[in-house]
Amino acid sequence: MGALRLIDEESSVQFKGNLQRSVILIGVLIASLSLTTACSSKDSGADKVLQVAYGSGGSDAQKTWDSIATAFTAENPGWKVEFQVQNDDLYETIGLKNLLTSGNPPDVYFEWAGARLNNKNNDGFAADITDLVKSTGLADQFGDGAFNATSIDGKIRMVPYTADVTNVIWYNKDIFAKLGITPPTTWSEMLADCAKIKASGVTPFGIGNKDLWVAGNWFGHVDSRVAGDSVYDQILSKNKPLNSPEFVKALQYVADLHTAGYVNASANSISDNEGYTLFYQGKVAMLPIGSWIISSQIQDAPKLNMGWFNLPAIEGGAGDQKSIMAVTTGFIVNAKSKKQEKAVEFLKMAFSPTMVDAWIKSGTTPVAKASAAGSLDALSQSMIDLLNSGATVVAPPDTGYDLKMADALNTATSEVLDGVKTPQQALDDAEAKVSKS
Repeated sequence: MGALRLIDEESSVQFKGNLQRSVILIGVLIASLSLTTACSSKDSGADKVLQVAYGSGGSDAQKTWDSIATAFTAENPGWKVEFQVQNDDLYETIGLKNLLTSGNPPDVYFEWAGARLNNKNNDGFAADITDLVKSTGLADQFGDGAFNATSIDGKIRMVPYTADVTNVIWYNKDIFAKLGITPPTTWSEMLADCAKIKASGVTPFGIGNKDLWVAGNWFGHVDSRVAGDSVYDQILSKNKPLNSPEFVKALQYVADLHTAGYVNASANSISDNEGYTLFYQGKVAMLPIGSWIISSQIQDAPKLNMGWFNLPAIEGGAGDQKSIMAVTTGFIVNAKSKKQEKAVEFLKMAFSPTMVDAWIKSGTTPVAKASAAGSLDALSQSMIDLLNSGATVVAPPDTGYDLKMADALNTATSEVLDGVKTPQQALDDAEAKVSKS
């Protein structure tokens, strides 16, 4: 070290330059070695790490996932399961898309059947797992026809998880009883009930529509009841314009609810979960939402005395007035994954009789036939009965159809719900939006 200090200035400069270059070279070599080691480690480890993605379903659901992972790794020594969990609204919109195109994409991921499944298949993210479903014995855990909604051209592209009723009207039984109200069977009866509820100081309906789909589902069902199931399908399938007279008429029902003050003024500014909270706290009497509210209510408001009724019949409506809005959900094996067999084995574990019982206890009712062995709560059983009633099934805008169409319609609905546009104005703008895309 001391000798170095004695070098003359010219030598010192040369030495320093050589030293700096040497240090840089050594640094590059070390970085390269570290990167190579890291990549080798990652590659070898990644071969036995299964990535599973879904939207958050609450702590009880996560406990079930953790149990599934523990059982899977016990049967598959050396393997690990990593969960990629996102807020459900983020996941449904841009979250899943970003995950699939990231450097660490999921091997298995949650999705909705219908247009969304078709899109993932067209984009090359849905593996054909027909043979694996049969060879692993996973098919034996489901009843006949269970894979119909999750198959494309006869090929299984998704393992069904739940068949959800996506919109009924949940109501606070105590508030109804106090006011002498019974569940309405017609839209007119419902409006009369709303007047009584509002007069008592309670807001009739509460929703959190910040992400548009909540009101989109609710009033999408109204659209089908008013316009007719066939016209509803034609419009959302781009065979008729969004501003067709049938939809303009349907959105007038939304405008009337806004004018009467029957929906919380904060609807478009709060999330779906915040809407649930209004209902749990008794600040609103009714909540239009899907069957998944059951697990949330069990966890967050177990003392709430709630019931439900289907969307009341709309007098003069052209659609089936007993229709239900429902959708099948499931898990897709990524076509780009090199671990497809293990992914299917993981799903077989997820829907084994033991795990199905765990799902049921968490408030979720899987499609797997093993669920018949579990003990369902009364509300969950009532949802299954509704699904099995043979009623006409209407697909929600955002999961049954093209997302651009759904977004345009749901945006128009939110604008009418806020009172900032008339039904005609909102739908004219919506049609112009989709026509440009």
